[in-house]
Parts: sequence; C-alpha cells; structure tokens
Amino acid sequence: MSTRLTVRTNSFKIERITENKRYYQYDGIVFIDHHLVIHAQGTCCVSPRACALFYTFDPEVKQGGRRIEIFERLQNHTEPTLFTPKVIYDGDAIAYSSVMLAFGQSYTFEVNMSDRGPSKRRLTVTLKRVDAAVIDFRKYPNNIKSFFTKEAGKVALGGGLEAWKGFYQSVRPTHGQLLINVDVTCGVLYQEGHLIDVALALLGQPHVRALRLTESSPDFRKLKSFFKGVFIGFSHLKGKKKKIQQFVPDAGHHKFQKGPDEPEISVQEYYRETYNINLQYPDIVGVGFTVRGQVTVIPAELCIVLPNQRYVRKLPQECTKKMVEFSSEKPQARMDAILRGLGGSGPNTALDYKSSPYVQEAGLQISTAPSMIDGQVLKTPGMAYGQSSNLVMPRNGGWNVLNQRFLQPRAINAWAVVDYSLNKSRGRSNTERVGGQNVAKDLLDAGREASQQTPPDLILVVLPSSAAEIRLAVKQFGDVHTGISTQCVREDRVAKANNQYCNNVAMKINAKLGGVNAVPRSSVLDKLKESPFMIMGVDVGHPAPGTVDQPSIASLVFSFDADATRYEALTCIQRPRLEIIEDLGSMVKNAVSLFGNRNKTPPQRLILFRDGLSEGEYAQAATKEIQAIKDAIDALWKERGVTRPKPHLTYIVVGKKHHVRFFPKSQNEGDKSGNCPAGFVADKGIGNPMAQDFYLQSHGGLLGTSRPSHYIILEDENFSRRLDILQNLSFCLCHSYARATRSVSIPAPVYYADIVCARANFHFDPRLHYDDSAMSSISGRHTFDIEKWQGGYKGKHPGLAWKMHFM
Repeated sequence: MSTRLTVRTNSFKIERITENKRYYQYDGIVFIDHHLVIHAQGTCCVSPRACALFYTFDPEVKQGGRRIEIFERLQNHTEPTLFTPKVIYDGDAIAYSSVMLAFGQSYTFEVNMSDRGPSKRRLTVTLKRVDAAVIDFRKYPNNIKSFFTKEAGKVALGGGLEAWKGFYQSVRPTHGQLLINVDVTCGVLYQEGHLIDVALALLGQPHVRALRLTESSPDFRKLKSFFKGVFIGFSHLKGKKKKIQQFVPDAGHHKFQKGPDEPEISVQEYYRETYNINLQYPDIVGVGFTVRGQVTVIPAELCIVLPNQRYVRKLPQECTKKMVEFSSEKPQARMDAILRGLGGSGPNTALDYKSSPYVQEAGLQISTAPSMIDGQVLKTPGMAYGQSSNLVMPRNGGWNVLNQRFLQPRAINAWAVVDYSLNKSRGRSNTERVGGQNVAKDLLDAGREASQQTPPDLILVVLPSSAAEIRLAVKQFGDVHTGISTQCVREDRVAKANNQYCNNVAMKINAKLGGVNAVPRSSVLDKLKESPFMIMGVDVGHPAPGTVDQPSIASLVFSFDADATRYEALTCIQRPRLEIIEDLGSMVKNAVSLFGNRNKTPPQRLILFRDGLSEGEYAQAATKEIQAIKDAIDALWKERGVTRPKPHLTYIVVGKKHHVRFFPKSQNEGDKSGNCPAGFVADKGIGNPMAQDFYLQSHGGLLGTSRPSHYIILEDENFSRRLDILQNLSFCLCHSYARATRSVSIPAPVYYADIVCARANFHFDPRLHYDDSAMSSISGRHTFDIEKWQGGYKGKHPGLAWKMHFM
C-alpha cells in the first residue's frame, strides 16, 4: 500500500494579480538595411488600442545581450520619460508595454552608449508600430530563462571555463492558480582574462611555447573550435571589442601591406613602429579578422577574453566532475538559497520581487512561502533473483545483492583479455600501435587464441584512464564489424576494484550476452502479463549545440520478453536538431514485426515512453508521432493479413529538463540524503492543466537534490487513464535497469534509448568525425548532406541480435 506524504516545493503562489491588467505586445526584428521595410509576423488585432513595434538597430546588432544593453540605455538615459513605465524587452523579437507608447507610427532614436559626451559612433533604434494582439497575462504566462551572477558563487572548471550559479524562474499555470517556479541553477562561462592564459588552460599546458602551432595541429583545431565567436578586447585599443573569427599561426611574422604602394611589413614590425610595443611571443598564434577580403592579425598577447560570455556547447568530459560537485546542493541548502534570492539580504537577492519595478507595476503579490502539495510514496517492488523464491526488498532506492545469483546467467565458454594499460616494467603504456586497424588486429589475434573454431563470447579490454580513440576502435570492432561482445574497463578503476565494482561489470556483461540479472515483481506488471505486451523507450540524440552539419540520431528500444527486462534497439538518422522523429512509424512497425516473429504472436498492448520532448512539442507529438504509429500498425496488419485485434497504444512523455523539486517538511520524513523517499509521486497541485500528468521521484538521493521525472500522458488506450496504474508501472520499470542495483530516475527503456543515442559515434565511419566539435561547423552557411551520413552509418552486427550490446 502507498503512504501519504505532504512536501514543500520550489513553487510560490501568485496571491494577487491586478484585475483586467493588459499588456501591449510589441514584435521586434533586427535587420541590416534600415531603408528596407520588414514586417514581423503578428496576430490579429483584437482591440483598436492594440499595437506592436518593429526594432531596427543601425548599425546591425545581432547579439541579444548587446541589444538588451542598447534598449536599456534608450529607456533609462535617452528617453526615460517616454519609457515610463518600463518596457519589457526580450533581446530578440518581443517586448511588452502596459501602456501605448506616445509616438506616431514610427520614430527613430539615436542612442549614445558613452557617458563621456557625444560619441563618434552613430547608433540608432527605430520603432515602428503595427497591429498586434493585446496580451492578457492571466491567460498567457511568460516563461523567463535563467540568469547567472558570480556573486551567487563561481568555480574554475579548468579548460578555460568556469561555472557560475544563478536563478531560474518561470510562471507555471496549474489548476485554479498561477505559481512561480524558482530554482537555483548553474551556467558555464568562458574564463575571462588574457587570451594566452585562457588558451593555455584549454590545452592544459603551462608554457606559452605550447601555442607555437601549425594549422594541421590538433591543438590548433581545438583553439579554433573553442574560441569561435568569443568576444575579445585589446590591451592597446581601449574600449574596442571584436568576435574571434580565426587563428593565424606564427602571427608576429605574418606579413601584409599597410597601403597599396607600400612594402610588406611583419606584424611584429608594425606593432613596434605604430604602438611602440615589442612583442614577447611573435612565434605563437594570433587572432585573425577578415575585413573586405583582407586579413588583419592581432597578436594573442594583446588580446583579452571579455567577461560574462556563456559557453553553450557540450561540456568537456574532464570538467564534468567539478561541475557536478559545484552544482549539487543538499535539499535544505538549495531551498535556503532560493529563499535568500527571493527576499533575503546580501548579494543573493537577485529575485527580490518586493522591490522589482516590473512586478510592482504589474500589481503582482507573490508569496515568499514555498507551496505545499500532497502526494504519496508508492509501494516498492521486490527484486527476483535466481536460486531463491524470496524477493530482495529495496531500501532507500537500493538493494543488496550479497549471495544472490543472476536470474538467468549466461555461460562464457571462451573469452580473451587485451590490455592497453600502463606496463610498469617498461614504464609506458601498450598503446604504441593504437589506431583503428591495429586495435582490430589485436582483438582478432586475442580472440583466435581464446577460441580456434568460433569467435569468443567476450573480449575484455583494459584501457588507460583517457583512451577515447581506443574505445571507439574496440566498439566498432565488436558492435559493427564482428558481432563479438566487448567490455571495456579502466585501469585506474580496476586497480581499486571492490565488490561493488566487480558486481557492476558482471551485470553489464551478463546483460550484453543475453542474460537477465533480476526482475522486479509487482501486481501491475503481473496484470500486464495476461496478454502479450511490448514496452518501448524512444529518444533523439543531437550533435553538440550550434553544430549544423551533423545529424541527429533517433533510437527506439523495445522489450521482447514477458518481464520487460530484455530489449532490442533500432536507430535512424535524421536532420540535425529535429526533435520530432520522422521515421518513428517505420521504426515501430519494424519493432512490432520483430516481436511477432520472435514470440509467434503480435503484442496486444504497446506502452511507449518518449524522452526529450519539450512542452511546446506535445501538440506535434500528438498529431504526428502518435498518428504515425497508428498508421504503421494499420499498414503492418494489412501487409501480414493479421486477423487479431490491433494493439492498443499508451504514449507517455518523460520529461527531465524541468526545475520542479520536492523538499521534505522535516528531516524525519526524508531519506538519509535529505531528499523525499524513493517512490514519491505527486499528481495534484503543480500539474499541467492542459494534460494529464504526474511527477515521480523514483530514485533515492545520492548527491544533491533529487530531480523527479515528469510524466505526461498524451494517449492511453490501455489503462483508461488510471494514474495509479501508470504510476506504479513507471516506478516498477525504474527498478529493471540492468546496470544497477538501485532504482533509477527514469524507466529503464528510456535510459536504454538515451544510451543508444549516445553510442551513435561507434557506428559512423571514423573519417566523418561524428561528435567531434573541432571538425564540425557552427556556421549557418554550411549545408547538411544527409546522404553522406546515411552512407557512413552502419547498424549493429547481426551476431548481436537480441542481445543488449549497448550495456
């Protein structure tokens, strides 16, 4: 039986909002030619008083932060009387005003950004009024993104990066009320300071001579990728700033002509003659700017990385540990930081709603007391292992496997070990021959020694602590070319291996070979077994942020056994950053067909857990993906001439990228980490009013504040939308993750789909450099060739069919 539990949340009630308060929406757009009339797409006019604005910046300003800076200057210094009360501007295309601004159809303002009198630089902002809808914020709440401040805390991550703490806030509609969801968050920023220092930190080098690079050097490509688009200032040109376009090797010796009839001069000579600067490091790289076809080179020693620049790409692996440590806060400490931000004293009062002019002008009164919600702690399923009818009962989200036997262990008749770790007798590692072909030969030779007639069941590979290239070659050998199961282990972890580590490796290997480690037992799963069913996990993996010339990978895993513990995986390639899966219908059709062939009967129930969708994509999923699945089933039944009823579909979105957190009212009501107990579920008080949903915190706390997963039911033909069944089924599946003896934060099939996407680089031709940001374009000028990527992608080897090779 479940038990009731009341908890606090990091949501705060809007207690009062001015009746009939309306805002005018202003659509804005930035364009190059201010003589060109450009119309932003707007909505129908619902009031004769409604209006919208176009923003024209001259000269063109593309950066959102700079546009906000200019607009704030316009409001606070250029025309403070006109812009009272203040206009809310998002830095991109939309602004809101509670009054109609007092100018005609159009007006051009000249903005001086200097406090030292007239500036030589002319910067104008043109506002044009057009028809648009009046915005009633009681009906259309506006989401606000995170912001970061070093006063709230910062830490150096290494590699030229640092992490800052900040705050996230978002207005969330719930049944009968509005809440503001407030959370502590962290952002990654470029380290500010001299470019040489940041570049050396990136490369992990102590001396400037490491920047003597050629264009073919991997470190040169690393610099180019890391710094592309970063703003720098110059020690010899105060107040100037530019965006890095390129790097130039041997910058001090780069030669150019100062004029068409003048002799060539080197950069080193130019700075000595013009600025009386003797370059200390003429042999290292410099920064290049192309203007009207001519490259201007500025020595790196004169460049300064400017502050407050966010790093929006994939965080390097070597920074992950520090980032996790910095961002993890125990529940009580996290709530204290939120409350200080809302109304405390000191530097962390960034969200002080009581003194905010925007909040006051809107007539909002926001509670400073966290909202309380009622939930329940679900009954924990027991875990079935071999050789015993007694179930192992989890406690605090985990269970002990001492003296247990796998439910279905797989025999290993022949196996081999290939060791690339440090050989202490030689003082060097066994990696002199490392390369795709050499690694494959090593594994083949080892496999033949282990088994002369047939391939070995397993090859265990010992790797150095940092060996991504070797691991890639190992996985391509096993997963793509030979179908031999491989297991990689790191030498540093093997050296300190304890029972838990050995258990974890054994669980991975058994699952890869087709075994079953354990099965959760629950009444909801027993009921589901009364007819054939198939559970699916679906996800889309994207290339690094900003990359436009690499594909996204869609994955689907589906269960094919009666306990929903064994899964097969399918993948497809699609256009970059496309979240809706274009080929989902054909993937489901293939999965149902394979299930039917293996089990001699088609499934009667399909339960799909969809990862990765944002709230704005629910409607697309409902209209496109769900319909595509149903169309695919119709086509399959027609092709096969199946007379049995078509399977019923349940489609559930599993959301992880949200900021809702739960906090026990007292220490006695939480687990030993201070979090709510594993199995806590809430479906009232903070839910989405437009869809049936619930929050489930299925895992026990380990580090920091646990994040519940958000489940949104978009289609349910199997359980009559009974939340109790869906909650217990989801919780049960969180216990079937084969690599752990703990319940995890999302159902196992969702986890598996995510892993399959993350392993996509193992299946691409290495010459395509998939997931290598240094070889990828972040420029919109490049086009995407899907045929190239489809031709360079190979699925898993047939020898791994019905084996969970991705474990």
